[in-house]
Amino acid sequence: MRMANGLALHCVAMFGSMRMTTRILRRMSALRSSSKAALQTLCMPSTRNEEYRYTDVSSLLKTSIKLADPAANIDDVAPYMTLGAKGSTVVVVNGVMNASLSNLEGMPEQVYVGGIEGAPAGSASKLGELSASKGGPFSVLNGAYSQEVLCIVVPAGVTVEQPIHILHLSTGADGTERQINAPRLLVDAGKKASISLVEEYVQGIAGSSDNYFTCSVAEVFVGEGAHVTHGYAQREGAAAAHFKGTLVSQAAGSLYDLSEACVGASLARHDLGITQEGAATETTLRHFLLCGSGQLHDLHSKLDLSHPNGTANQLHKCIVSHSTGKGVFDGNVQVNKYAQKTDAGQLSRNLLLVPKATVNVKPNLQEHKGRRGRLTEEMGSIEDGRHEISAASEQGSSWARGIDAATARAALVYSFGSAVVQSFKILPELRRRIEEDVSKTLKEVELTAAPAAAKAVTA
Repeated sequence: MRMANGLALHCVAMFGSMRMTTRILRRMSALRSSSKAALQTLCMPSTRNEEYRYTDVSSLLKTSIKLADPAANIDDVAPYMTLGAKGSTVVVVNGVMNASLSNLEGMPEQVYVGGIEGAPAGSASKLGELSASKGGPFSVLNGAYSQEVLCIVVPAGVTVEQPIHILHLSTGADGTERQINAPRLLVDAGKKASISLVEEYVQGIAGSSDNYFTCSVAEVFVGEGAHVTHGYAQREGAAAAHFKGTLVSQAAGSLYDLSEACVGASLARHDLGITQEGAATETTLRHFLLCGSGQLHDLHSKLDLSHPNGTANQLHKCIVSHSTGKGVFDGNVQVNKYAQKTDAGQLSRNLLLVPKATVNVKPNLQEHKGRRGRLTEEMGSIEDGRHEISAASEQGSSWARGIDAATARAALVYSFGSAVVQSFKILPELRRRIEEDVSKTLKEVELTAAPAAAKAVTA
């Protein structure tokens, strides 16, 4: 009888688990179906839309696309491994987690990292919750083409000591078709949990076609008193297109810290949306964008503060190193009526190394009348030698000390972006890869003759 009872209980648990898995898969299927239906009537953005005024995506939308194969053969991933994330590395190939290339031996048993079908039901049910209300047209596109959802669930009170490195590898297609991959990430950090994760996006096969389109979405839930440190390194192939939506919900007393380095792809856009769901939250955002030959990098961020005693600071830095390069920044910080005693700051600085380089900057820190607190907003721009603030001035002083132009410019640019790049110190190997990408882009800069630049400054 006891055995029968035990078997009966086991069967009940098994069928309960099956029903739960079915509900989760049904939710994933519903997201895909609703997204595909929305695409049928959705008007994709053009330069006539204010949010895409400076970012022309028409060439991308005119290209025929096909879904990338997650079983594509990938080069050795050893060059991308990091000692800081040994035993906590997730490799995602064309939007789908590759278990054979991943290594999660160092993860605590309580932490779940894997596909949504095995995730805790409470966390899996949050899929699409933020993208449905805060996501844009490319979030809809991701929902239609996403083949899997990578879930990271940290239970209440659990601290993950070492960072999780999420390595996204993408492959391109030969010919006129462009391959699309749609990675999707769901992070759920419980009450007083703590986790650090770093997303790195790269071309999967060195020397192969980089004719691909990455359309990524991350939904991050930061529970009450929880800490989430988030790194995002975009190092895609030179001809690739990269669109990412990062949507964050912060509960009371939580901390969210984002560091971003965007150096790859010909066309890249990051839509960042953060919503404060409780009092006394802390939000820190750091962005470094490097725009070389033919590159357009666009950052649109929205931070909604509706509760008291919050702290928010955003630092945006952009370097445009070529006359065909372009940077775009639209940063909106909305401090609402009930966000009393809020301390919010926003700083944008831009370095244009050559004539005709372009950056469109729109910092926008808004507060409700009658709200008490401290707001600071600053926009600075270091431009080419024809403008009142000259990048050549620092180079000129270096030339006067006998330092050559290339070395002076490299030192100037390195110091300009180091405040953000250094925040990737938890993974030193990744930080060095970003620095190498910056150096490679700078080699393409056409240096102005030293004497002429020096005279222009001193005149």
